[in-house]
Amino acid sequence: MNKFEKYCLNIAGEFSVCAELAKRNLIPNITLGNYKSVDIVVNDPMHDKSALIEVKCTNKKRFVTSFFQKYKTQQSKGPDFWVLVDVSKIDDTRFFIFTHLEIAKTQMRRNGMESWSHVAGGVDNLPLGNILDFENQWEKITDFFLGKAKSNS
Repeated sequence: MNKFEKYCLNIAGEFSVCAELAKRNLIPNITLGNYKSVDIVVNDPMHDKSALIEVKCTNKKRFVTSFFQKYKTQQSKGPDFWVLVDVSKIDDTRFFIFTHLEIAKTQMRRNGMESWSHVAGGVDNLPLGNILDFENQWEKITDFFLGKAKSNS
């Protein structure tokens, strides 16, 4: 896949997440630029809250998260939520929703790690088969805005 195709894939994922959030009466905004630290900022003026969302999109059977390459310690500030978007079937987009802590724990299990630590070599990824339990859990994000849940629980 060339750079242009990868860019289009990422944009497709971000816009599809924005559409799903808007359906749930949230106001998503895609952040622009090559050096952004988060993909989407969601604002809810009714509850005076905002959330940061990282989006990873794939048309393969795995998601490259680069999690421990970016978040080297548990204290590293990450987004509130992660949404992994599977577009491997053009007419069947699938969404997998995680809190930051949930994706950390899922990546740790995938890596065979017992505690938070930087993994030397390689790039963290999650195969589709490892994340099926997180499909369409949009209530994590909507409940956050309603005060029912914490983003890093």
